[in-house]
Amino acid sequence: AALAALRRKGVASVLVEGGGQVAASFLRAGLVDRLEWFRAPILLGAEGRPCVAALALENLAAAPQFRRVSAEPVGDDLWERYDAVR
Repeated sequence: AALAALRRKGVASVLVEGGGQVAASFLRAGLVDRLEWFRAPILLGAEGRPCVAALALENLAAAPQFRRVSAEPVGDDLWERYDAVR
């Protein structure tokens, strides 16, 4: 409903930043055109929080696919940009 209201007002693009549940809900709905991905050189293991919650995929072919279009260092981190493969 919120996206439909924005579309009616002429908004064509929004930045969605949230937790794994929010990310998964937009991915499941096919509403993600680009990912802005930041990686740090640390490992959290099982104590970490998932960046994307369950997608309820029926098979591997159903997974959302993205193509990396750029990567650049930001300090010790890496900033990657991915566009959706449609």
